[in-house]
Amino acid sequence: MLERCAGLVFGFLFHNGRGQKVSDESLAEHLGHGHDWTWLNLALADHRARRFLENFAEMPVETRALMLAPEDRIQIHLTPAGAYGLLPDIERDFADHSLGAGRLAFWFDAGHLITARRHPLRAVEQLRDAIEQGEAVRGPAETLVRLQEVFTELVEQRLAVLGRELGQIEDAVLADRDHIGREVLGPLRRELSRYAREFSALRGAIHRATTVRGAATGSPLMEHLPALQQQAEDFERDAGALQERARLLYEEIGSRVADKTGRSLSALTVISTLLLPPTFVAGAFGMNVGGIPWAQNPQGFWAAMGFCAVLVFAGYLVLRRFRILP
Repeated sequence: MLERCAGLVFGFLFHNGRGQKVSDESLAEHLGHGHDWTWLNLALADHRARRFLENFAEMPVETRALMLAPEDRIQIHLTPAGAYGLLPDIERDFADHSLGAGRLAFWFDAGHLITARRHPLRAVEQLRDAIEQGEAVRGPAETLVRLQEVFTELVEQRLAVLGRELGQIEDAVLADRDHIGREVLGPLRRELSRYAREFSALRGAIHRATTVRGAATGSPLMEHLPALQQQAEDFERDAGALQERARLLYEEIGSRVADKTGRSLSALTVISTLLLPPTFVAGAFGMNVGGIPWAQNPQGFWAAMGFCAVLVFAGYLVLRRFRILP
């Protein structure tokens, strides 16, 4: 069945922990040589890869259904000879900019590791490069553990960057700079929330895999799960702490914006209150009717202006009396 693997992104044949990279065309040629196990990474966007999985008889039916289904829930299922499920990763676009959540479907037994993805993933490609450069992995279970270690290293680096950005925003807010708005925290909070959810889901998947009734405790992956669970808890806590800082900073910015808006509205209210009596007087003197005071007086305009000034001063005293003005 492994003589051809259409839809293959990359593959490795391992002997004594060292991997030899193969392609779809060269797979059959190298299978005749001695090797301990194989790792094949497939692109599910290629219909040929889906057809290969459908015809791969060594893979259990439930595993095949999970790999081909549009499932995003992180999960791990242990089997006596291996495991299968979905693990988290980080998507990578052609410009190497995407930081969206990705999923890697996997299945392994004693002699095979098959992974599949819908979009290019950072951790998988980084581990592929490391193996090409000579990094040794002893088996499929260790390869999966290494994949998660690479994923957590990538997230750790990203959390450090987000922490620095959060610190810069916090310094700007504490310096009371006017150009800082809550919109600058939106992308940062979304990314932190995603990482916290990813590690929470991974921790839950490991817990379910090890505590479900009838779990295959003899799986080669079983011995690695406690360390992976502890790692997931640590990074969930770190991402949650940054997420809480971002939330408090978001509320602080909102509070400062509300205070500034309140001060502006208060000043506008005071100005409107002081100008309301003169506006009424000006409107009354502007009516085109007879009997308007000072209409024939050469100094009538100045008398009306003085009367308006007196009204403004009287209003100011009233506002001070009721402590509306400081």
